[in-house]
Amino acid sequence: MRQPSTEHLRLGLAVLLILTPLWGPTLGLTGPTYTYESAEIGVEDDRLVVPDRDARSDLWHGIDGFACSVGSSVTRYCALEAATLNGSLAVDHPDVKSGSGHLDADELYLVYYDGRVFERESTWEDGRYVLSTARVSAAAALDDVARPPDRYPTAWAAIEDGSATADHELWSASAGARVFELDGDYFLVYRTGVDRPLPASPAAEEALTWFAVVLGSAMLFGRDDDGDWS
Repeated sequence: MRQPSTEHLRLGLAVLLILTPLWGPTLGLTGPTYTYESAEIGVEDDRLVVPDRDARSDLWHGIDGFACSVGSSVTRYCALEAATLNGSLAVDHPDVKSGSGHLDADELYLVYYDGRVFERESTWEDGRYVLSTARVSAAAALDDVARPPDRYPTAWAAIEDGSATADHELWSASAGARVFELDGDYFLVYRTGVDRPLPASPAAEEALTWFAVVLGSAMLFGRDDDGDWS
């Protein structure tokens, strides 16, 4: 079998470099790598429970669907709503926002340190917001916020293997861990780290890409110059 000549190899490499903008980004050589892990979440005595203590310490942003949940930072609206456990609370302007303007509606439920789950309500009475809560079934709430992992292969891998990596963020870290249901069991999937190689920036990646194009062009058109000196 005839081996390709040096000239043909040089031509192939030049073309490959020139086409870097087409195939280079798919390698993600300078892009970040996101690591996700999973932990089981369940219900005991009508309370949400995350048995893994290490996992609880990694839930910096709480659990998607549950405000004030384990791991999330304490905010003013969490403190206000905690006061409603023994009744209603009238406030002038709670530090929350929602489409209705009354209460943060991004999270469906409240979860307190002991795992009890509550739904929130708010009404406008006599020029003030009146906040109140009512305890609900932890199992029903967990099932309500859980989703199948079909659309998230990385999350599925994290559930089956304990951890998995992706070259893109599955969802915003500020949203917290997401709850997935698999074969009747419930799992939290949350981001534990981001590996950013050097250089890991769009500008650096673009610069490297176009440097490859220039180098490939020089190799390709430099053939003619070499031929003139032969």
